[in-house]
Amino acid sequence: MLIAFEGIDGSGKTTQAKKLKEYLESKGKKVSLYREPGGTQVGEIIRKIIIENHLDERTEILLFEASRSRLFEEKIIKELNKGKIIILDRFILSTLAYQGYGKGVDINFIENLNRFATRGITADVYILIDVPVDLALKRKSEKTRFEDKSFLERVRKGYLELSKRYKNVHVIDGTKSEDEVFSEVLRALSGILRI
Repeated sequence: MLIAFEGIDGSGKTTQAKKLKEYLESKGKKVSLYREPGGTQVGEIIRKIIIENHLDERTEILLFEASRSRLFEEKIIKELNKGKIIILDRFILSTLAYQGYGKGVDINFIENLNRFATRGITADVYILIDVPVDLALKRKSEKTRFEDKSFLERVRKGYLELSKRYKNVHVIDGTKSEDEVFSEVLRALSGILRI
């Protein structure tokens, strides 16, 4: 089973992904949590390149997809075949929202790249933690170039549009307390995880 947490930086998705991993492990489940980009030695090198350099959108998206492809090849496919639960901190909706809606790269092109990198594997469920951009920016202690307000407004709008276009996307109000959000996460997953 593959569960993807999505949302703009500062939404709380990373916190919720970690909480879910701990919760599932406490129930005796075998769980892996990976971040995108990253999750492998090659992926972490790519992550550093993306963060430390101002890249054009074509180079950037190809690096994101290279990291994703390596993660699927090295870890995710093997672990899914062994029956593990995989939690991703960002997945294909992030690429569509940030590079597509945020930076104007063609959505159909990104979807083709996503299918290529993932070998056609999609998430069983997407948890989209939605928060207003102003709140997300207040929560972030470190700023990156991905955190321009007008850019993030486009990204957030993209996420919400994608939640209607893609199946199995659960939009959760991230303005609530951490525990309230986590209760909503568990509700969204109750039907497929039997928890």
